[in-house]
Amino acid sequence: MSYQIETRLKGGNPVVQICDASSGSVRLAWEYPRASPELSSADDEALLALRKDEAVHELFRRLFLLTTEQYLKGEVTAIPEER
Repeated sequence: MSYQIETRLKGGNPVVQICDASSGSVRLAWEYPRASPELSSADDEALLALRKDEAVHELFRRLFLLTTEQYLKGEVTAIPEER
């Protein structure tokens, strides 16, 4: 199965969307958390930093699960060689 990967910036935040190339169905959609304008205290900033770290971890977890699903379905036959 091949994928079409779309990336863009939405208001300065990265957005990733991975679609199945043959069906066009969205397999993964992810957006980096936005900073809220009402954040004022150091606690709020620390909470936002934590949310951003968690969002990146969640992205890699979902990418891992998507790849694992491909292997389990037999859609990946060989590991591509680096160029």
